[in-house]
Amino acid sequence: MYFVRRFRALKWERCLLDQRDSYNRSWNPDVASAWQLVRFNRIWQAVCQDIPYYRRLRCENHLPLEFSDWKEFRERVPVLERRTVKEQVHALIGRASSIRSWKSTGGSTAEPIRIPIGRLEVSTAAEDLWFARAWYGVGPSDKLFLIWGHSHLLGKGWRGWLKGVKRRWVDALLGYYRYSAYDLSEDALDRAAEALLKFQPAYVVGYSVALDRFVCVNSGKRTLFHELGLKAAIATGESFPRSDSAERITDILGCPVAMEYGSVETGPIAFQKPNGKYFVFWRHYLVEAQVSQSIPDAYEVLVTSLYPRCMPLIRYKMGDLIMGGSEDDHFRFEFQSVVGRCNDYVILEDGQVVHSEAFTHVIRDFSAISGYQILQRTDGNVFLSYTGARLLTLAELRELKRRLCWINAGLAAVQIERVQSIDPTIAGKTRRIIREDLSENFKRAVLC
Repeated sequence: MYFVRRFRALKWERCLLDQRDSYNRSWNPDVASAWQLVRFNRIWQAVCQDIPYYRRLRCENHLPLEFSDWKEFRERVPVLERRTVKEQVHALIGRASSIRSWKSTGGSTAEPIRIPIGRLEVSTAAEDLWFARAWYGVGPSDKLFLIWGHSHLLGKGWRGWLKGVKRRWVDALLGYYRYSAYDLSEDALDRAAEALLKFQPAYVVGYSVALDRFVCVNSGKRTLFHELGLKAAIATGESFPRSDSAERITDILGCPVAMEYGSVETGPIAFQKPNGKYFVFWRHYLVEAQVSQSIPDAYEVLVTSLYPRCMPLIRYKMGDLIMGGSEDDHFRFEFQSVVGRCNDYVILEDGQVVHSEAFTHVIRDFSAISGYQILQRTDGNVFLSYTGARLLTLAELRELKRRLCWINAGLAAVQIERVQSIDPTIAGKTRRIIREDLSENFKRAVLC
């Protein structure tokens, strides 16, 4: 198996030569932006000819075949919404597109969608990830332990069995060990720790919440984890549940923690460097930042792909918020942190929107709460369900209510309950906010 991993490492070493040479060169923002503009104009001319959606968009908005600068691009090209991608997916695919497979978002947002994936998307994502993981000494020949959810392996009958066999065979060749993120109970995570110690990987990759929960359950194995000499723990898929999650994971596992940022629609867009900042893979993506109307000092993310894809994305609204930079800094080559989903919120009776991050700030200091989920029902009532080893005391409940009311008086009526577990999505992630379809009164309030 080692020889397979070594051959794979040599192959990627050759592929990454141009990547490293380009990214490691001394680029100033103006020169890099000019390079991106040339790249985008080339892509734009191609998609206007081949993609029905963009061909129609150019005609309806009288857009040029070549943009003179990014200011013109920003002012004239409309934002591509997630709902548009969902409803017009086939109009966003070119006639000559070579689709390798289709991927579905796992339901961590209210609008799951299916995205076509081609070979170039797969190889581009791998190039960017291996380039970034090298900052932590991680290479393609290293053994990997994954805490992951795999909806594509949940098929029934002989096809499901065959997929499982194929996946295990390929993993064995690559040096991967996958442990399911669907079950985050203490018993399951204790077994995961035993599997990790026996497998002796070089690094760990997992959903952020799963990694946080893993180290909480297995804090007593800290010495054994340190003896492994792990190179890194890479978190992905969602934000950490607590402000000190990364520090806790570093302390228990004895290795640095890095966050990978991206989505099913885009693939990896940025990666956290050892200095804590997120490096944008700007050769393949233009990251545009718009001032958020709901969270101070935060910016909504718009992404434009700069290489040929089955489904080109131009000014695609990710639904995420990032921190770092200034209002004048419209395009980003790096940013400070990812706040979370900007469409992750509850809507109060008077039409006010409360972002999920507000709940995080309220709840994170309660040690008795290990996980939570907010449910807003069709009648507008809001429920806070939490998991933990014990019930909150009356004093803690009063303090929790006080903090909720401090955010917004409309949260005084939130009903709080302890549950045994919070069901993950089919992708193994934890949805922070669930909103059932709201009444027409609430919808009108939001629109106003």
